[in-house]
Amino acid sequence: LWGSQFWNSTETWYTNDPDFTPCFEQTALVWTPCAFYWLFVIFDFYYLKASLDRNIPWNKLNVTKALVNLGLLVITALDLIMGLVKKGGDSGLPRYDLDVWGPIIKFATFLLLFMFIPLNRKYGVQTTGCQFLFWFLLTVLSIPRCRTEVRLNADRQKILDSAQPSEQDFSWEEYQFVSFFIFFTFSSIMLILNCFADGMPRQTKYQRGENEIPELSASFLSRITYQWFDSMALKGYRNPLEEKDLWDLRPQDSCSEVMPIFAHHWNQNVR
Repeated sequence: LWGSQFWNSTETWYTNDPDFTPCFEQTALVWTPCAFYWLFVIFDFYYLKASLDRNIPWNKLNVTKALVNLGLLVITALDLIMGLVKKGGDSGLPRYDLDVWGPIIKFATFLLLFMFIPLNRKYGVQTTGCQFLFWFLLTVLSIPRCRTEVRLNADRQKILDSAQPSEQDFSWEEYQFVSFFIFFTFSSIMLILNCFADGMPRQTKYQRGENEIPELSASFLSRITYQWFDSMALKGYRNPLEEKDLWDLRPQDSCSEVMPIFAHHWNQNVR
């Protein structure tokens, strides 16, 4: 069904050269990021609904995201086609359901992510934590298979370069090697691209000034590491901060926005 054991403690724990089984690498380490995103995609829909901005122009960042994501859709669709051909053909190669269901799950996830690129642009969402965490998990959890594929390819080359020619057909393994590294490269690029926030929206509820707080345009990674605050910290380290050095307050944190909400709830409770 899956081509190997899902888990083998002898290969993973009780050895000097630990490794995961091929089944574990192609299911748990790939489907976990996909399950994570499908579980938390509700937050991305919430960001679209709650966004106060609109219409981010097409730029190098979101166009590159769209092209790389499209490349992942193409390579995953090709994996699915090759898996169906292998499963339904007379090639003599072993047939596993994993070769079909694996690409289907990845394709559905990449298609959902691809749909969010124009939606985020339309509704002015410059960055989302769910998408960054998905690409981070997908890239990091693909590293074990990267090691496995390199070692398997080296073993195949030794067999092919040996004095005694082998009649074994390595065409499927060689395709998987090339396909995986294209997938791994594109996933790594998407992770890097999601480290940056998209461009400024053309339409905003609040007018943005020249001295606005950088947090408004910071990426998710910048926000969780407080990298957007580095310039202020460095300025305060070099010289004592003055009032003119401070950024403008976020419009949604100003009294004109907070007080009506506070007064509404206050009046309801004092009646």
